[in-house]
Amino acid sequence: FDARVGISNAVHDDLYVRALVLSDGAIKAALVSVEVIAISAKMSLAIRRQVEHATGIPLSQIFLCATHTHCGPVTLHHFFNQGQPLDEAYLERLTSTVVDTIRQAADALKPRVLKTAMVPCGGIAVNRRTADGLPVDPFAGVLLVEEMTGERVAIGVFYACHTTVLGPNTLSITQDFPFYTLEALRRELGPEVEPFYINGAEGDLSIGHKSDLSAVGVIDSFRTFETAQRLGEKLAQAVLTGMTHLVEEQPLLDVRSAYAPLPLKSYDPLPEMAERRRLAIAALADSKTTLAAKQTALFARIEEYYARLYEESQTPEPKYLPAEIGILRLGGTAFVSLPGEIFVCVALAIRERSPFPRTLFLGLANDYIGYLPDEFASTTSGYEVVASRVPAEAGRVLQQHALQLLEQAREVVCAEGEI
Repeated sequence: FDARVGISNAVHDDLYVRALVLSDGAIKAALVSVEVIAISAKMSLAIRRQVEHATGIPLSQIFLCATHTHCGPVTLHHFFNQGQPLDEAYLERLTSTVVDTIRQAADALKPRVLKTAMVPCGGIAVNRRTADGLPVDPFAGVLLVEEMTGERVAIGVFYACHTTVLGPNTLSITQDFPFYTLEALRRELGPEVEPFYINGAEGDLSIGHKSDLSAVGVIDSFRTFETAQRLGEKLAQAVLTGMTHLVEEQPLLDVRSAYAPLPLKSYDPLPEMAERRRLAIAALADSKTTLAAKQTALFARIEEYYARLYEESQTPEPKYLPAEIGILRLGGTAFVSLPGEIFVCVALAIRERSPFPRTLFLGLANDYIGYLPDEFASTTSGYEVVASRVPAEAGRVLQQHALQLLEQAREVVCAEGEI
């Protein structure tokens, strides 16, 4: 949180790495939940190279998905923590923990049954940029792992919402609301079942607070652990209710990836952006209690940061942001990996045109490119749009590349005659 003052002083609940390795005998893939705010492209590549060496799983078939908790260690530099020191010893330990966890999962491979569903889920995520709180992703994805004899082994929950029930005033380490989701599933399904959570296209989704206010330290009274528990358990109940709709998947995997060249915003020359920032900070000093002044200063700082990145880029004109996306097809379900905070409309458009019966999203996967707004949002500005490096057309580029990968996966499925 940009508005957070102070460092963590307690642990409410521990943060985990949880890995699921899949194989159909020919193809292997790893689906990994990492309970941190984000994973940089550099860290992702280092981890995946080590995993490839240790397990033989190709790095392009490994999906590292950050849950995006804001109540955990800093793992990368971005607009929200410019110049903040990183704990390199922690990052090394995190890297080795992720690698070891995936390796252990790969060593434990055995024949099992996989079942999936998209279950209706309402009353949790709210679109924080619209008056009516819509659109949101109306579904939670479920992936159930069973032994061949029927005993449940693990359950994955795929749901799009900022894990920011707790605000900048929370100084305890916590998974946020997914902690309560996973605990409720464990209580109901038994301690032998390992639950995990993966975020989705949550760029403009939260539990109702406005990002423009939250970013400058205005904290709604409902952002408490009690609310996190209520919403987390509500998500768990939706998953449990929807388990009657689970579909057993055929043991067929397909994994594909590509880099979508997203256009970058253009910025004024760096000296001009620096002067805007200086003036905004000066105005803030003269009006310490004005929200508008705080927001202007924050936005000016973000834009100057991106202008610096733009000028430092060695890429010839036109400049692009390479965004890694991937498809993990499991039977009739397709998982689309998204490398940052994608607005929900961008993902819903992919799902609408997807050739698969069930399409789910792996948010904040393998990289963190920041926000990717949809076209309507880009006309209304606000925190997320200012904090995005890409213009409106980037969403269309991402959609195009994702749909191409989905169509390629569908052609393989049709050739195999399964769906």
